[in-house]
Amino acid sequence: MKNKGLALTGLTILLASTLVACSSGSDTSKKSEKPNDVSTKTVKKSSKKTNSTKKEAATKIPTDDKHEWFFKDDVFYAGMETYKLTKSEIRDGIEDGTKVLVIYTDVTNNSKKEQDPSNVYMVVHAKQKNETSNVELNPGMVALDAEGNNPLQQYEDNLYNNLLPGKTVTGVLEFEIDKDNTNPVTVEFDNSDFDKIGTKTYQIN
Repeated sequence: MKNKGLALTGLTILLASTLVACSSGSDTSKKSEKPNDVSTKTVKKSSKKTNSTKKEAATKIPTDDKHEWFFKDDVFYAGMETYKLTKSEIRDGIEDGTKVLVIYTDVTNNSKKEQDPSNVYMVVHAKQKNETSNVELNPGMVALDAEGNNPLQQYEDNLYNNLLPGKTVTGVLEFEIDKDNTNPVTVEFDNSDFDKIGTKTYQIN
């Protein structure tokens, strides 16, 4: 009887220790799973924040004339007008031995009065280095086509005609370059105090 009692007691202890071991093993696996779950959720949350930050960082273009002037992402906001640079090209100039850097720009009138978009030449300047100096370029004119017409006449007219309030047109900025000068041209953008607020460089091929 004593032997049977001892055997039962030993068996009970063995079963109890086995259950404890299984129980602790189960808790360990559950605990090890939780950090992974939390980590995954944290990554998802951070990616959402990154996306929202990118959206907020996008340039917001004012639609009125009450903001500080800026040049960013090819947009020159100049108070009453906004100039959005869209593309550029090099054409032969109307004068012998010259080329013209042509910059296409969408111009929007932000004010409640008619505006002259060509006033932009007062605050936008192009410069190109030669052998000795960094020369400010003059406004240019492209060569006439085979029929004797100016191929950019429409865009030039858009720049020099008065633009109605709230309207947008495509115009061109034209700068004359020496035909043999292949140095880059740097276009500078000034604010209303004629302080430089931005630049853009164009390669001359």
